[in-house]
Amino acid sequence: MNQKNLYSVIAALLLIQGIAFFIMNAQLMASAFPDIDDTGRLALGRLLEVMAALSVLLGLVTYATRTTPNLNWAFTIGSLLLLAVTFKHKFMDGINVPIPAMIIQILMVVAFGYLWAQEQKRVVVNA
Repeated sequence: MNQKNLYSVIAALLLIQGIAFFIMNAQLMASAFPDIDDTGRLALGRLLEVMAALSVLLGLVTYATRTTPNLNWAFTIGSLLLLAVTFKHKFMDGINVPIPAMIIQILMVVAFGYLWAQEQKRVVVNA
């Protein structure tokens, strides 16, 4: 699979995730923090809306730059950071992170890392 196709798929997943965060806000809160009070629920709802907007933004940027060279390093490092924070929440903070989100994040790191490695091979061959 080439860079354009992978970025298109990842962009679609990010857009769907952002829309799901908007639509399923209450379900996500109830699943991740079942004992939260009303004040916490209000604050968490606002944070989930911000996460939804950022996911949509990142999906749009990913789609717009799907054919731009030399961005793979940034997407790889950024996705790896996001995955590290997700793992911290899941395994250290006791937050019930949705497994599909973790799987998508792992696949994103692998896909971006693969494209970055392929890009580095092309640079070495052309040098």
